[in-house]
Amino acid sequence: MAAAVLVDADVEMGRELLRILDETNFPVTAAAWIYFPDIEEWRLVIRTPKAEKNLQQALLELAVSLDSRGDLRKRLDLSRVKLVPPQDKMLAAMGSIVKVEGISSIRFSRNVINGVLIDDALIYRLAA
Repeated sequence: MAAAVLVDADVEMGRELLRILDETNFPVTAAAWIYFPDIEEWRLVIRTPKAEKNLQQALLELAVSLDSRGDLRKRLDLSRVKLVPPQDKMLAAMGSIVKVEGISSIRFSRNVINGVLIDDALIYRLAA
């Protein structure tokens, strides 16, 4: 079966979400679109310490941030956004190889790091 394609609109929505979260002081130490081959879907994975403390509250804060800035919540299906705690294995594996500050767009494909397979990813931010 053919892999799903990450389209330009998704890439732009990811950047927009990251800018909104930065403006609302929602802490983000990593953000990347990651392709999950087992479900054949791209997910916007966001690493935040808020996910470790109270994931449900963190998701609510993310939604409130989106509601306060434009119409992104109407365009971005929040079921495709995944908040993860600081110890997330996939982002930690990528972070052992790549560091990205600010908001960037670095493609990271077909890699196995410390036994973790990263089929495909587009990294916006990957801080230590």
